[in-house]
Formats: sequence, C-alpha cells, structure tokens
Amino acid sequence: MRTSATFFLAFIAGVAGANDARDLMQTSVQRHAPAPYVYEEQTLVLSGSGRGYSVRTLKHYVRRDNSGIRNLLVVTTPVDSYGMSMFVGRDPGGFGRRGAKPSSSVLGSDFVVSDLEDEQTDEFHYEMMPDQNVEQVRHFVIRAVPVDNARMTTTSATERLIFLREDNLFVSRIDYRDAQGNLARRQSFRDPQVDDTGAWRANMILMENFRDGQRTLLKIDRRVHSPDYVPLSVFAGAS
Repeated sequence: MRTSATFFLAFIAGVAGANDARDLMQTSVQRHAPAPYVYEEQTLVLSGSGRGYSVRTLKHYVRRDNSGIRNLLVVTTPVDSYGMSMFVGRDPGGFGRRGAKPSSSVLGSDFVVSDLEDEQTDEFHYEMMPDQNVEQVRHFVIRAVPVDNARMTTTSATERLIFLREDNLFVSRIDYRDAQGNLARRQSFRDPQVDDTGAWRANMILMENFRDGQRTLLKIDRRVHSPDYVPLSVFAGAS
C-alpha cells in the first residue's frame, strides 16, 4: 500500500519532471504558508568587519486577515534604539504595498525589507535549475527573476536561487546574485521545526553579506500564533 508520503513524493517528481518551476514554488508557499496571526520575540545579532558586534532584541507582529497583511517590527533593546520600527502593509491579494521600501536595510542589518516579506509569486519569473545537495540533503533549485525592471530596482539582487528540500519543499537557502552574476548575499534558514499549523518554520535565519564581509543572525526566541497577541491596535499609526 502506498503511504501519503509516497504519493507526495510522486507528485513532486511529476511537477519537477514537467519543469514547472512556478507550480513547484507555489506548492512550497502553500505547504508552508504563514499563520494568519504571528507574534515573535527575536534577537538580531550583527557582526563583521567595520561594525564590530552588536545585539538587538525585537518584537515582530504579523496579521493577515480580510483587510490585507500588516507586518510590524519594533526594537526593544538597546535603550537608545527603543521604539524604532519597520512597517509593511499590503491590501488583500498582496496588492497596494505601503511602508518601508523593499530595498532598505532592516534596522541596519544585512537583511533588506523584501527578505522578510512573503514570497510574491506573481512578481517573479521562475526557472528550474539542476538539483543540488545542501548539507547532504537533496534540493530543487529554482531561479527567480523579477518580472520587470521596476520590480528589480526595489530589491538588492538581480536574481535569486531558491533551494527547496525535495522531501518537504521547505526553503532552506536563498542565494542573491548581483547584475554581474556574483554571489552578493546568502540567506540560510536554520533549525527548522514543525509548528502548530503543520508547516516548517526556521528558528534561526543567517544572512551573509559577501560584498562587505558581514553577517546578521536573526534568532526566534518565542513564537505565538494567536490574534490576542496581534491586536489591530498594535498597528495604530504605522505607515
């Protein structure tokens, strides 16, 4: 008798065999869709040449409902940065984006705002690349290129290489390449765990900046999926 895992792997093999990168990417997004209400307590560790070593703690609020998506990041320490924030909002369907520019740095780190947003599959062309092993695990590799020049200018990379585990379609790594095809940054999703929605979530995200020799580690210290932790009042005045 075939197990559900066997059926899933057969389905994935069929998708990959058809070379349909968009369907594969959309399946990954759906399988690991973010929860509608997310509250996180985070630690942001910045290190590397030219800036030494610094630590910030943050609170992250995300609310997805019929009125759209609201995403707010607020600094809690150090004291001299307390209250600094970053907001991104989208209307229903992912349209009407407002708030921080996608290409701007997240609180002085090596992340840019678009790195921490949901994957917008309608804004990219996707192409299958040869499979690769990453830390002894087989991965599909998908090349993502913005659909137009306007979208390209809002991000820090001309293209991305997205690495999906073949066993569960979890995104474990994203390579960002510049206009010359050089590897500019690498985002690695570490310590993945299954959450209460059945999706895989990374508890640590490492961003390596190869141009500047710097790196930023984002650690999720606490995560709660509940509307009680993400009331609409949290976003009052954010824009």
